[in-house]
Amino acid sequence: MAITNGIYSALSGATAATRRFDTSASNVANLESVAAPRGSTETTDAAGNSLFRPQRTVDSTTTTGGVRSTQQLVDPVSVQRYDPDAPDADGDGLVNRPNVSLEREAVDQIVAQKQFEANLATIRTADELFDSTLDILG
Repeated sequence: MAITNGIYSALSGATAATRRFDTSASNVANLESVAAPRGSTETTDAAGNSLFRPQRTVDSTTTTGGVRSTQQLVDPVSVQRYDPDAPDADGDGLVNRPNVSLEREAVDQIVAQKQFEANLATIRTADELFDSTLDILG
């Protein structure tokens, strides 16, 4: 039973790592997207186009020993930049862009990779233990 608990825990950790990486990749891919104004709950602009809202992945342990991964909005969701040539620039040349730091996203992606590798190693070890146990019993 302990081996299956370890595998479950590692699988949930690997899933959380995948979600962390996906969230970070989405933030990077939408770095230049139009973002919701700071403090706004708007999801679309006046033309009906979607506004990007960057997110962070937060992991927490579950009572069964696994990992639960949830997403939270970055606060504030946007920062203003001066870009008078942008089609969405206001009268002062300011645009709202997602509050995304490439440095933080790079770190999040490295953490997600290491988290995934560690959980995969746990699954491999549990598999080897299971095989060894079957050999002893068989």
